[in-house]
Amino acid sequence: MGKGLLLTVSLVFLHYVSLASPYVLLCYYLKTSEQRSPNINFHPENIDACLCTHLVYSNVNGPTDFTKWKETDVFQRFNHLKTKNKKLKTLLGFITFACGVRSIAISKESRKDFANSIAKYLRWHKFDGLDLDWKSPERGCKSPEDKRRFTLLVKELMAAFKAEAKKSMKERLLLTAPVSSHINDIKADYDVAKISKYVDFLSVMTLHINSIVDRVTGHNSPLHRGSADKSSHRNIDYILKYWRDQGVAPEKLLVTFPTFGNIYDLSSSQTGIGAPVSKSGKAGPYTVEEGIKAYKEICPFLKGATKQMIEDQKVPYAFKGNEWVGYDDRESFKTKAQWLKDNNFGGATLWTLDLDDYSGTHCNEGVYPLANALKTALGIDNSGCVSSAFMKTPAKVENMLLCRNKADGIYPFPKKKYKFVNCGCSGSHVLTCPSNLKYNNDCRCCVK
Repeated sequence: MGKGLLLTVSLVFLHYVSLASPYVLLCYYLKTSEQRSPNINFHPENIDACLCTHLVYSNVNGPTDFTKWKETDVFQRFNHLKTKNKKLKTLLGFITFACGVRSIAISKESRKDFANSIAKYLRWHKFDGLDLDWKSPERGCKSPEDKRRFTLLVKELMAAFKAEAKKSMKERLLLTAPVSSHINDIKADYDVAKISKYVDFLSVMTLHINSIVDRVTGHNSPLHRGSADKSSHRNIDYILKYWRDQGVAPEKLLVTFPTFGNIYDLSSSQTGIGAPVSKSGKAGPYTVEEGIKAYKEICPFLKGATKQMIEDQKVPYAFKGNEWVGYDDRESFKTKAQWLKDNNFGGATLWTLDLDDYSGTHCNEGVYPLANALKTALGIDNSGCVSSAFMKTPAKVENMLLCRNKADGIYPFPKKKYKFVNCGCSGSHVLTCPSNLKYNNDCRCCVK
């Protein structure tokens, strides 16, 4: 009777495990998301903790020396998301440069010192791993030794993480890396088969596959080769299979899904793939970067635009006037996700959360429409985590940011005439005028 009960329990457990998705959904949150534009801010509190299996805090444009980073308060807020989703793993994104003596990978000693110190740093700030972004310049200080040094660096990191886990008796820190989708860069910068032994996942950055340098329209992230393509290399299908065929286990490869499109100014009456362009399209109100449009900017653009599907590449584009944008939508995300599963790859990388329509106010498709479509397509089940609608940024956090990029001094409080802000002492101090008075910026005082 005891054996029968044990068998029943075992079968129930196996059934439960079989229902869990085997796929990873790794999502990027950029440091610059908090100050991408004056029109909008995106903070850790705005992230739905139930969307992704892994979250990366990417310290874009931060100092190479991580000990000089000053975002410890943001780290705390970011990792607080794990209290809402017990299954969530958080990683710290670190950019390192393969650049001569500046490189942390230059010697055995520098690699070992970095590996041991970053392991302590990650534990101290409650991250579950490191996302290592290896930047190899095209010229200048580039060295033929860079490829070998990167291999040695990830080997040293994995050894340090294993040793730290044994010492702390905690789950080993994860090691992931975003890697190039351009074949020539892959050949030049990575010893693919070797580095794959020492990482948990490689996010193949399948975005900007076509760009303004081509001087013609081309999709940002096409799934397959198009009939007009001169090269067989510039599509997700070829790129991921190339990484796999060089020796990476498919379950370690993550396909990157962009939440933005590339935009061009057309220079003729042609509007299809391969149409001549004069320059990158103008920056949107949120991305503030020429040549790209966030999904939440694309949705309003589509009103009155002509939309087309690139049938052989399984992705859409649209044009209006002389503007042309190649983008992804929920349907192309679903198609790519099915292709990913058919080819037994490990999952997806979402770049980035703040470029999706996270508040649900621009596309009429609910909150995080692209991220949610991808989560559903991959069968991600975050049981025990209650998905929330877009969370309003707490007033405490908004007040913290009032003095960002401002010199010390007194400033008006946005939209509230009876308040003012004292910027100084490394913080924002919100003050209120006495009853029936309002703040006057000319005299920097409260008046009737």
